[in-house]
Amino acid sequence: MATNELNEIEHLYLVAGNLGSPGAPILNLAVLFNSADGALSGEALIAQAIAPPNGRVVIRPVSGEVHGLGLQHYTRAFTLSGEYTVSVPPPAIGTYLAKFTATFVTDNDWVGQGSFTYGNQTVKDVPIRPR
Repeated sequence: MATNELNEIEHLYLVAGNLGSPGAPILNLAVLFNSADGALSGEALIAQAIAPPNGRVVIRPVSGEVHGLGLQHYTRAFTLSGEYTVSVPPPAIGTYLAKFTATFVTDNDWVGQGSFTYGNQTVKDVPIRPR
């Protein structure tokens, strides 16, 4: 990999959700952004102050794309998707794959707003920012 290719990769640590609201699901993203092709890849963690095991959802891997945008002060729109394993609560036995999706609009500093869905939960119109 050439030196200029390394400069096109940005490590992003983002947090989305209503921070400070008790019980609100908070999305944490650790992703790599390739500015050359707009690709995002990494992992997500959704944390929520609810009874275990539902208070922590790990989604690996997540992937998506960033697109340029010219809407008010927002300059980027990005989407992410992935799957995670859900264990069926007793007395049933088993696991299944649930879907995760996210869509956000941000400025050049990755500050903005958007929504994310995991399983049958949708969290709308939440802020996102770097952590």
